[in-house]
Amino acid sequence: MRKSIYPILLCLLFTFSCDEDEDPATACGVDQPIENLAWLQEMEENLSEGSLSEYSYIKQATYKGGTVFFPGSCCPHCNWALILYDCSGNAIQEDYTMDDLEEQKLIWQPANSTCNF
Repeated sequence: MRKSIYPILLCLLFTFSCDEDEDPATACGVDQPIENLAWLQEMEENLSEGSLSEYSYIKQATYKGGTVFFPGSCCPHCNWALILYDCSGNAIQEDYTMDDLEEQKLIWQPANSTCNF
């Protein structure tokens, strides 16, 4: 009886050790969100065509356990508002600050960027 319980325990150990979380290299189910999310690609195009494009960037972060994106500016003489977007491109209508964002990562900036990260 004891000998038969060890293989069962070993199988249970392997079963519960499997982790089916989303691959950390993906965001919203895609490897390259700028290229694969149409609304984010449109945001990048609009930012790159603007008069202050050298100050623009797009970052990805985690907010309340979900992936979010936000455009930003490093313009020294400009003000900008933090607006978070979910994976579908919907603006998140809540009160939040940069301190609420975890795992921030730069996903786009123009070739002529003056921002230092």
